[in-house]
Amino acid sequence: MNKKIISLVLLLAMIACVFTGCGNKQETPASEVNKSEETQTETKKETTVKDKIVYGAVIAPRGTFNPLLAYMGSDGVIDSVTYASLLRTAGDGSLQPYLAESYEVSEDQKVITFKLKENAKWQDGEPVTAEDVAFTFNTMGHKDFTGGDFEKVEKLVGAHEYYEGKVDSIKGIQVIDDYTVTLEFSEVYAPALNKLGTCGIVAKHIWSEIPIDKWDDQTEMLNYPIGCGPYKVVKYEPGQYVEMEAFEDFFAGAPKTKKLIYKVINDDAIAAELKSGNIDLVGVKNLKTSEIDSLKDLGLKLVSMPDNMYQYVGINMRMPIFRDKNLRQAFNYAVDRELIVEKLVEGRGATLDVPFLPSGWAYPPEGTLNTYKYDPEKAKSLLEESGWIDRDGDGIRENEAGEKLQFTMKCSNDSKIREQAVLVIQESWKEVGIDIEVSVEEDAKMANDCIFDHDFELYALNCYFGSDPDPYGWWHSDSATDEKGVGSFNFGSYKNDKVDECIEKANATLDQEERKAYYLEVAKQINEDAPMMFLYVQDKEVMHNPNLKGYEPSTFNEFYNVHNWVIEE
Repeated sequence: MNKKIISLVLLLAMIACVFTGCGNKQETPASEVNKSEETQTETKKETTVKDKIVYGAVIAPRGTFNPLLAYMGSDGVIDSVTYASLLRTAGDGSLQPYLAESYEVSEDQKVITFKLKENAKWQDGEPVTAEDVAFTFNTMGHKDFTGGDFEKVEKLVGAHEYYEGKVDSIKGIQVIDDYTVTLEFSEVYAPALNKLGTCGIVAKHIWSEIPIDKWDDQTEMLNYPIGCGPYKVVKYEPGQYVEMEAFEDFFAGAPKTKKLIYKVINDDAIAAELKSGNIDLVGVKNLKTSEIDSLKDLGLKLVSMPDNMYQYVGINMRMPIFRDKNLRQAFNYAVDRELIVEKLVEGRGATLDVPFLPSGWAYPPEGTLNTYKYDPEKAKSLLEESGWIDRDGDGIRENEAGEKLQFTMKCSNDSKIREQAVLVIQESWKEVGIDIEVSVEEDAKMANDCIFDHDFELYALNCYFGSDPDPYGWWHSDSATDEKGVGSFNFGSYKNDKVDECIEKANATLDQEERKAYYLEVAKQINEDAPMMFLYVQDKEVMHNPNLKGYEPSTFNEFYNVHNWVIEE
């Protein structure tokens, strides 16, 4: 092992020891009351139920509690329990009717008919109808809508005419009666059920009163939404917590627990909060394995499953310097990602090389991709091939014009492990002549910089996979924009004609094997172009109160049956 690899291993070993557990031993309350034999009554076990469940999280919501506008995962958590979608993703990944009683797909696969549950109500008592569904999807196709979801509805008949202002609504959305709505597509659109079926529905009688371009300004309505889900927001303290109360008229039955609290906690306090009983469940992927084991020894339960979130370093392809493929590939070769997974993630995860879920059906077979094995000499060779040489002996490479390989990498503050991985990247790149300054920023600011203002050189963040592997919204050229203030989830503005064509062809067939073949071509091209440095996927790990019942989380839907959660004492 050479000196540089030894140095990197030592760095990883040092930063892997930053988390420690603390707190008092948790006491287990008695649950049985024994009657005196003198009363000659049978011994009974009396069970009481807590009136609230506290969900711990390290990311504070922005208060954008509207499923069409929310772009942060923390806001999405609140939306998932205050709103409802037509369908929901079950634990096995399948789609099940939710707000919809049933749905039917036409023989030519171009028309979907949804029949709504007739007992669904908004949290202000108004009935949920097909008009609400039509209003929601029409909103997504409006030219003034800022949520960036046009790609989800653009295959509907007449969507482009509506977006261009030529007609008053999308022709392909038809309200048949109060509880029936049809969606007609101009062509087969494979992701339709996932993308539209799992989209939260908003209330027409509330939001139609507000011009669409003013939705973002409705602070009170966004902070205290009216949904039709199992819980209603009753108190929002920015940066601290969101208190939700059970909606007794929820169409699937009154929630079993009266209150659900989303509590913001410090990343370093997760173990202590669990031990003290201040929170009932929380993601623990940032804890050390030893801490998790000690919590398990106290009786707390651990649930682990494949995650739908990956960590990566994004590259701003709008900048001429980053259009050099050799430079982008050198970024990858210079970092030992497997060592990061081994030392920082402690093996509770895996590397990935393309934007597909490693445990999903669209991930390419082994041996079809360049895995960018750690090779600093290869990185140096690629840089020199592009004219990047340390000409002044300061350890940083520059080109003939004197432009240095010197950048700022923004890093979101919501993951300690990611922050430590970025330090490894900084050290690794320095070894090959690339200098970066790391700027750790608030998650909300990072999201705004990357999604709307496109204000970055490099950034470290996470990305979520959908239950359908369609990468259109992240990787198709039409999803990119260079206009400041206009949202885009193709953060780096990556554009490739072959990728566009294959994504479109994959979306136009329902044959999974055909889609898989097209996605393989997408994967190969993105893997070759290296417009992003894919880092790793951690396991999704949640630790919870041992008395929590009905909790059935899955990769794509942690709150699948939240109305049935209950903590027995």
